[in-house]
Amino acid sequence: MNKINYPTIKISIFTLLVAFTFSFNAEAAAKKIKSRVNTSDLSISLGNLCEYIGTYQTDDEGTKNGCSFLPTLSGSLDYYLTHKFALSPQIGLTMPKSGADDNIKRMTFFALANMKYKTSYVNLLGGVGFYFTRISGPGGEEELNNGNSTDSFPLPKEAVYSRNFIVNLGLGLDFNQDWSGELYTYVFNALKSEDRAVSVGATISYHFGEVL
Repeated sequence: MNKINYPTIKISIFTLLVAFTFSFNAEAAAKKIKSRVNTSDLSISLGNLCEYIGTYQTDDEGTKNGCSFLPTLSGSLDYYLTHKFALSPQIGLTMPKSGADDNIKRMTFFALANMKYKTSYVNLLGGVGFYFTRISGPGGEEELNNGNSTDSFPLPKEAVYSRNFIVNLGLGLDFNQDWSGELYTYVFNALKSEDRAVSVGATISYHFGEVL
C-alpha cells in the first residue's frame, strides 16, 4: 500500500484554493467591466446658448455682441463601446425668439454625432453635426434706417431655413449618478478663418440610465 503524502495533498489543496480565488475575482472584475460595455444612458438637458460671440457690431461705438439669453432643450443617448468610450448622438433646439428686428422670429435645431471619453467624474466630448436655423416673418416690407435716410427692406413671408456644418467640443462634470453639467462650443466654418464663428453653451443634464 502506498503511503499518503500529506505535504503533497496540502500543496494541491492550497493550489486549488488559490486558483479558485483568482478565477472568482477575475470573473467578478470581468462582469464589472462588462456591465459598462454595450450599455446605454439616456439624458435630457436644459441650458443656454450664446450664439456667434464677437461676430457683429451692436452699437455705433463698435461694441461686439456678447452672450445673450437663448434657452436650449436637448436629448442625448450614450452607448458605451468600452467602459470609457461611448457614442453620444444628440439632438436639440433653441426656444423661438426675436432677433434685432422684432418682426423676425428665429429658431434653431441641431443634430450632432459625438464621442464621449468618460472618467470617474470628468467627461471629454467631441463631434460634428449640423445646425439648422429657421427664420420666419409676417411678409411685406419694413422701413429701416440706412445711414442718413431710410429704405424699405422685405420681410420673409414663409419660413426660410439655413444649414451649417459645425464642430462640437465640450467638457462634462458628473455631480452624481443622476445629474451632470456640461460646457461646450460650436465652431462654425472651422476651415474658413474669415467666416469662422463660435457659439458657447452650458447645460444641466438629468440621466435616466439604461432605458433601451
